[in-house]
Amino acid sequence: MDGVAKVKWRIKDYMSQKEMSIYELAKRADLTEACIRNWYTKRSYTPSLEAIIKISNALEVSVADLFREDANEQFYVTKEEKELLMDWSMLSDKQKNAVRSVIETYIDK
Repeated sequence: MDGVAKVKWRIKDYMSQKEMSIYELAKRADLTEACIRNWYTKRSYTPSLEAIIKISNALEVSVADLFREDANEQFYVTKEEKELLMDWSMLSDKQKNAVRSVIETYIDK
């Protein structure tokens, strides 16, 4: 199972745990039902990072929890980290590359 499929599966799993329908999830995440249904009916349809963040907030789990490898492993994302992810999702590819370049100047490799 690839990474996207795992995230989709985890979303379904959290929905099941919380006894939440697609309609309720869409409403809480401020997304359309069609958007969420497309994730499961269209093989090549991939949720955007912005949608993933909205879903994680609606499910009351961290974005990292949706991407974790081990079902027992938990990650915690701070409010600041969530805000950075939201900001990142709104950047163009060119802007993201510029930010990566700046970050690389601060990281010792």
